[in-house]
Amino acid sequence: MRRTPLWKLIAVAAVVIALLSGCGGTRTVLIPPGEPVQLAEPVKAHIYVEVAGQRVRSESPVVLPEGWWCLPDPGPEGQ
Repeated sequence: MRRTPLWKLIAVAAVVIALLSGCGGTRTVLIPPGEPVQLAEPVKAHIYVEVAGQRVRSESPVVLPEGWWCLPDPGPEGQ
């Protein structure tokens, strides 16, 4: 039976460790609460609309296109 050379085992181990450590992968960036964000891809979601001075949740979801900005609710001080 042929044995695998040690350098090949070390190379495979190094690649596995690099991939598991996040090298070359995606990363998550946390946005502070209250900051606006820009959508990187279309998002399907329910939205609130104003009807007769009241906030009403949409009956069906809408698609928010890529590139749109989402802003936090300004709250009572912003109204």
